[in-house]
Amino acid sequence: MLGLGAAALAAGATLGSGAISPTAPAAHAAFAPGPDDYRVSDYGAHGDGATDDTAAIQAAIDAAYGHAAATGHARVLFDAKKYLLASAPYRPVPGSLEPSAQLFIPRRIDGPMVNLELVGAGTQQGKQDIFGVGEQRGGTILISTATPTWSGHGEGLPPAILASARGLDWGGFNRVTVAIHGIAFRAPSNPSLGGINLLWAPQVRLTSLRVDTTDDLVNVAQPTHTWATGVVLPYNLNNAMIVVTDLSVVGFYGGMMFTEHTDATSILFFGCMVALNPAGVRAHTARLGLATVEWCPTVVGQVDWSLGLVACTGENLMIDLLDVEEYNNFSPSMAWAAQVNHVYDPTNGMTGWIKISRSSYSSIPLAVTGGSHLRIEELQAL
Repeated sequence: MLGLGAAALAAGATLGSGAISPTAPAAHAAFAPGPDDYRVSDYGAHGDGATDDTAAIQAAIDAAYGHAAATGHARVLFDAKKYLLASAPYRPVPGSLEPSAQLFIPRRIDGPMVNLELVGAGTQQGKQDIFGVGEQRGGTILISTATPTWSGHGEGLPPAILASARGLDWGGFNRVTVAIHGIAFRAPSNPSLGGINLLWAPQVRLTSLRVDTTDDLVNVAQPTHTWATGVVLPYNLNNAMIVVTDLSVVGFYGGMMFTEHTDATSILFFGCMVALNPAGVRAHTARLGLATVEWCPTVVGQVDWSLGLVACTGENLMIDLLDVEEYNNFSPSMAWAAQVNHVYDPTNGMTGWIKISRSSYSSIPLAVTGGSHLRIEELQAL
């Protein structure tokens, strides 16, 4: 049972050709630093944290896609500013598998595959607080104020801040590969939209990203909207590879949904109801290098967007080092984050291994439900 439902995968609507959004103005002659680069400021983005920059950023993305369609590659460049995204998510194409988002990677259904990059200024270090001192947020930050609703799978995929449009290849994949570097995506507390939904992107590279909420680190609100996932990676039958490095997700119901061909390391999840969400498709193998999970009631478990935590229907995964920091009563406001499941696999659908190191192994029992086909090694017990 994937988050979007197995039955729904066979029911996609027929799509037309071309990119979703209207054609944006061509880049002007003074545009620099290179022929493949498109600055959001040249399309009217203010980055002042007060003006809604949704349309301007989408215009830059569309213009970059138009260039990539002719040359194979383009980059969308952001300054080290705070960009407000106040427009409601929309669903350009109806259908149960169609995404909804504030910003879209345009759809490409014919011609060669092309690459589109979104590049922020500066390096995102993840969410850190010095207690008693406000967090310093630098670099490029996309701040969403959207609080949409979602009625279920029949409506389409849940809303997100950024999504890849659905294509036609291999059951729905777009012909635009996606790379995102150095950007923070910030959602309202207890978000009712996801962060980044790349379910239909055939290849993905994510580096130096954080996807979090407005909450202080020790006052993250309990996520209650089961469809709100921080990062959704490409689904089964993607065209490989899916590479994720230096990712931090805070305050979403689901941390990261993944399936085959995923290679992720140096990833951190804090205050998510379920940190690591295998999509439930036994195909090729996903490998996680170092995954740190702090104060998340369930560390590994499948999430159905309508139902929440469910039994995994099948997944091959390898987690080389799972570093778990259990909730330790440090902050009463975070009591909801007390440990419930380290691995939730009641029907034994997961296969592979997990090497786990826990902060409270001597006082909090290792909680594994099912998992008979997983080789779980607790390092402190060796």
